[in-house]
Amino acid sequence: MDRVGIMLDWAVMQSGIRGDKSYERLPYYVEIGKELGMEPVFFHPRHVRSGGQMVLGHFWNGSRLVPRLVKVPRVIHNRVLTGDGRARATIRRLSRTRTVFNGLVVRDKWKVHQMLWKNPAIRAYLPHTVPFTPEKLQTFLDRYRTVYVKPAIGSVGIGVVRIERHEDAYRFIAFRRKRTFSRKRLMAEAARWVGNRRFLVQQGVPLARYQGKTFDIRVSVQKNGEREWTVSGLVAKVANRANKLSNLARGGRAVPLSQALEPLFTAEQQKEVVERIKQAAVEIARQYQHHFPSLADLGMDMGIDRQGHPYLIEVNVRDQRYSFYKAGELAMFKQTYRHPMEYARSLLAEKGRGRRTRPQSKQTWAGVG
Repeated sequence: MDRVGIMLDWAVMQSGIRGDKSYERLPYYVEIGKELGMEPVFFHPRHVRSGGQMVLGHFWNGSRLVPRLVKVPRVIHNRVLTGDGRARATIRRLSRTRTVFNGLVVRDKWKVHQMLWKNPAIRAYLPHTVPFTPEKLQTFLDRYRTVYVKPAIGSVGIGVVRIERHEDAYRFIAFRRKRTFSRKRLMAEAARWVGNRRFLVQQGVPLARYQGKTFDIRVSVQKNGEREWTVSGLVAKVANRANKLSNLARGGRAVPLSQALEPLFTAEQQKEVVERIKQAAVEIARQYQHHFPSLADLGMDMGIDRQGHPYLIEVNVRDQRYSFYKAGELAMFKQTYRHPMEYARSLLAEKGRGRRTRPQSKQTWAGVG
């Protein structure tokens, strides 16, 4: 039976060794792997021995992870969310001799925006975004009723500020913080918030609402066993009224997308909206992959306006997937594990034929550069 590597965060590995649960469903990898004729080997980069040929792999025994020294698998799915310099260096070394998919990528939101902007076919999905300067913030405040100020590198809504214009006053909304300022006071507060860090200014899209609250959509976009980008699941994330953030870690909640769309669109319109979201997500994934060929597993946050037009909010290269679980979309949740495993099997099959694997996706949507 072929082995496939599943490279996980250190904290996730420790939870598995203790037999505790985490956001990763380790038994899913084992169950799906068995169906596909593969055995998952779980490890963190620091488990790789010097020389890069052997690893203290961990195997699921039904209740927890147990260690065993084995050869580093030929194909590895990188699920490491964070990594210090040593871990990143190990991943780079492994990528030279193994096929590591979803390897190291640029996480800088401004650089990602520039990469995506190069494709004219997807510009309509990208909100107006620029690096933060006081002058740019002034311009955005004049042009848009809602503006976001967000870190260039960050996740789960940390450091994000929403600014709403109400006549001559501005509401400054951050996690556990909501104040109303004059324009002059707002500029001073924004400058203090940003400090010397790199931030972006982004147009606030007029998002559709569910039960009076805005929502965005987590879209799992992955390569399948045919190495085609496909949408494994979609789920709505409803914003917390207090901080206007939809991140589940910031008080948002997940509901089935059909539940959020049903009050807004007819049944036929819902199908069209979902199809537009899927097409946009696949086009964006392909453009991102032009710059990082190892990509195969993405979680996109997308919004729709009141007409159902999709906008990209953020691309996550290590989707934690639990939005689907929280919304009760268990079939989608499991699908987000199945597709990467099917993709890994296709890579193992090609390696078994003695060919150097450089995975490329097939074109299924028109207009992608």
